[in-house]
Amino acid sequence: MMSNNKDKINSIPKPAAIADIAKLAAVGTATVDRVLNNRSSVRESTRQRVMQAKIAIEQGNKPKLNKRPWRLKVILPGEAGPSTDYLSTCLQEIGSQGDASIECVFVKKMDPGLLARKLVACSGQGIDAVAFQALDHPRVMNAVEQLAGLNIPALTILSGLRSPFTMGSVTFDNRAAGRTAGYLMGRLTRQQGAVAIVTGGELYQAHGDREIGFRAAIRHGFQHIENIITLNGHDDQMNNYNVVKDALTEHSDLLGIYNVGGGTTGIAKALTDLDVGQEIIFLGHHLTRNSQTYLMEGTMDMVLHMNMRTVAQQTVETLIAHLEERPIEKQDLHIEVVTCENMVGIRPNC
Repeated sequence: MMSNNKDKINSIPKPAAIADIAKLAAVGTATVDRVLNNRSSVRESTRQRVMQAKIAIEQGNKPKLNKRPWRLKVILPGEAGPSTDYLSTCLQEIGSQGDASIECVFVKKMDPGLLARKLVACSGQGIDAVAFQALDHPRVMNAVEQLAGLNIPALTILSGLRSPFTMGSVTFDNRAAGRTAGYLMGRLTRQQGAVAIVTGGELYQAHGDREIGFRAAIRHGFQHIENIITLNGHDDQMNNYNVVKDALTEHSDLLGIYNVGGGTTGIAKALTDLDVGQEIIFLGHHLTRNSQTYLMEGTMDMVLHMNMRTVAQQTVETLIAHLEERPIEKQDLHIEVVTCENMVGIRPNC
């Protein structure tokens, strides 16, 4: 018993000495003293470095600490809607609170060549790491491989890339999200007929996974849905408006619409213009101020929601942990099913 108690005592980490913390964090002992005693006049990035050094010493780890804020670049699709704009805002806010300087840039949607060029350009800009919403295309894969050869790590967010040269992806289980949408569609529709999937094309892996999950759920348990129509709106409001309006005119048996990506406003407008908003089941992604309105009006029935601030937080934490050569416990990201009855208190992506 004495031996066990002694082992427990020896396993308790000893407080790190101020001099050791200062040496590892590359700051003066007076700065360490101010941080440990929670005094003011210390930059947040410096405070974070000191606390990281203290924890590292007490846990027996010594991370790679940078003498300047990490320079991170995030590349997102332009004109992709309020959720993407909100993600950009969250990323920059979270980066400014920690030991990172984050630059968010927007590129033309669905243009793999331009995205690839933006990625490769990071090699000449002093960028430490890059995160981007991936397009599943050979040119993008080649760009990521080039960055890996230059020791610039790349992380995909929201939509992944089948490449061994990325450090992973920050996203949720999109196939499960699609299955959830398919289950909800099947339960909410009862008569025989067709449903439509509005896609953004073939370049977002996330969209493809949602469509696969949706179709699988329908095939598995809902035989009354006889046909699943694919409508390609290129993730654009006006295109979505046109393809949905045409589908509603051509298919009198259309029961519901599942939008796997953006452009929700275009679909809602088509339903409203043809006065079928209360008849067609409409499911989509991301709670925004617009989709809140559509839920309240009854134009939309349910929204599969992912909080973009959570995505931003995990993106920044993952990039910095990788650069500092320390492990990070990856948290599973989950979706919420939002209706007009439970959306109060859920923060929209805008």
